[in-house]
This record gives sequence, C-alpha cells and structure tokens, in this order.
Amino acid sequence: MLRYFISREFLLTVLAYIALCVVGYILVFYMFLPNYTHHGASVVVPDVMKLSIKEAEEKLDDADLASQVTDSIYLPNTPPLTIVKQYPNASNTVKPGRTIFLTINKSVPPTVKMPKVVDLSVYQAKAKLESWKLQVKEVRKVPDIARNMVLRVLYEGKDIKEGTDILQGSGVVLVIGAGANQKFVRVPNVIGMAYSEAASRITSAGFGVTPIPDNKNGDGKVYDQYPKGDSARQGGNVDLMYHGVGN
Repeated sequence: MLRYFISREFLLTVLAYIALCVVGYILVFYMFLPNYTHHGASVVVPDVMKLSIKEAEEKLDDADLASQVTDSIYLPNTPPLTIVKQYPNASNTVKPGRTIFLTINKSVPPTVKMPKVVDLSVYQAKAKLESWKLQVKEVRKVPDIARNMVLRVLYEGKDIKEGTDILQGSGVVLVIGAGANQKFVRVPNVIGMAYSEAASRITSAGFGVTPIPDNKNGDGKVYDQYPKGDSARQGGNVDLMYHGVGN
C-alpha cells in the first residue's frame, strides 16, 4: 500500500484532481456566476415621476428594468394615475432586471368624515381640518360673543355636520365669532331665486341657511323665506323654503 502512495501513478492522480478542481473553480466563479448574477453589470434607474403607468413601464423596460405598482395615494394637485413615488429612486445604480416599485396617484379622492370643529378656536379648527386633509378656503366673521370660536362650518354654501362624508381635499368655510358687538342688518330678499344662488346671497350677508325643501319635483327656486324684509341679528339662520327634494 505504501508503495502506491509514493508511486508515479498516485502522483498523477492527485495532480489530475487538483487540475480538475482548478478548472471547476474557474468555470463556476469566473464564468457561470458572473453571467448568472450579472456581476459587474449595472444600470442607472431612470426618473419616472409624473409619468403615466404605461409611460413609466416603457421607460423602465427600455432600461432593462422591471416595474410593479404596489401602492396608491391621493395628492390633490397632481394628475391622476401618474407616478408619485418610486423605489429605488432615480439615479440609483442597480443590477439589470431589478424591479422598481411604483406608487400612483388615485384618480378619485377618498372620502373622509367631517371632524368636529365647532366650538374650537379658529386655530385649532384649521389644524384639525388640515390633519384630515381638508382645506379652509375662507374664514368668515359674524357678530358673536364667542370671539374667534368656530360657530358653524359651511360646505358649498350649506352647513355641514360632524360625521358627514366629504371628499378629501375639499374646501370649507369657517364661520367664527367676531366679538360681543353684534349688529342687526337687513335680510336679503331671495324669493324667486334658485336655491344655490339664494343660499350664497344669504351667507354672504353674514347669516346661516336652513334649507326647507317641499320634497316634490320642482325647479329648485325659493318660494318663501323667514325672516324676510326685516332686520335680523347677523349670524342667525334664515329659513329658505324651495321647490325640490332635499339631500
């Protein structure tokens, strides 16, 4: 047995095994793995922000990258169904075939529940509405002892109550107290006007509106109001009776 381990045949066998291992190492680590893992190959991620889904997919495909839409959010000042986020970000270097994850802007804003802001200060109300992604488009003061406190919230000319569904990003009007010096002003006569125009005229004069439809198919015009033709305390409500079905 000892003679075999010191024989020329054994030495040649060992050398053959060593050569085979070296060749295998070279084939695996210098030829197969680099081709399989694209070792050393890289591409720069293109910027697909603000593009449509189709445009983004085509641009990424041209760069030898895959794409996948994984999320959607709503941004009010951004075109719908466009890319608003991408990961990895543009200008990053990645391997060919890497998947770029995309977030798109929703086509329709989601609805939120109108939060309770009545009886809050105007500053607290603004902060709360912004946290619910609602906008304050106007702050309207009326004579009331509750200075700078929210008395009512108007949406599209009508009072909106807490818990009412409203589209995210919508603008509302905050009616707040101006202080103790209340005054009486003449109530506009809006009989004969379309309800929306009449409500706008009343709120512009510093009054609230109580809609009272007759719940019949009609032309939507106001046929009576209370009070009318009189002076009333600014900040109070005016009842508008009109032909039409209420919301």
